[in-house]
Amino acid sequence: MNKIKILTAVCILSAMPALAEISELSTAPDTAPVSESPDLKAFISFGGGNALILKDGTITLTMRGGVKLSPSFNAGIWASTVIDDVRNYDAANSEFIDYKAMGLLAEYKAFSYKDFSISAPVELGCGYVDVKDEGVEDSQAKDGFFIADVAMHFNYQVTKSLEASLGGGYRMFLGVDYNNLGNGDFDTPFAELLFTWSEF
Repeated sequence: MNKIKILTAVCILSAMPALAEISELSTAPDTAPVSESPDLKAFISFGGGNALILKDGTITLTMRGGVKLSPSFNAGIWASTVIDDVRNYDAANSEFIDYKAMGLLAEYKAFSYKDFSISAPVELGCGYVDVKDEGVEDSQAKDGFFIADVAMHFNYQVTKSLEASLGGGYRMFLGVDYNNLGNGDFDTPFAELLFTWSEF
């Protein structure tokens, strides 16, 4: 009988550490990783620059908006217009031309160091050639086209929510065919300065 009691006591004492671990496991919080939704942040940009139409310099205005999908990738939409009309000397009647366009934007930030970064925005879209006869106030849309451009931007984070960007690239047109004008009359290198506000 004494042997049975001793064996029972030894079994209980041996099982106590295991019981303690089981108790801890049952009361421990669930530490399994929980997937979080991506932290999307909105942004909006305003800016301008210069480009060529018919080998004549002109001024453009641009607006962009979208979301920051990650610290290195933005996606959104853009719209651009020419505010300095260019004279078409090949037209039979004296006329001035510009264009308006809009489309989709993707920008990849390839390098970042402290407040400085380098990014490569790519834009795709469509638009139309705007024509205004000399002495006439209103302009008319005359021809549609597709547009694409790629650029390189040097960015500086001025504040947590404001970024300044200076850069340039090349803009290509497809489908321009109006009054002796073609794609080559609009294809152009360009430079631009942008200010971007975003959530932080």
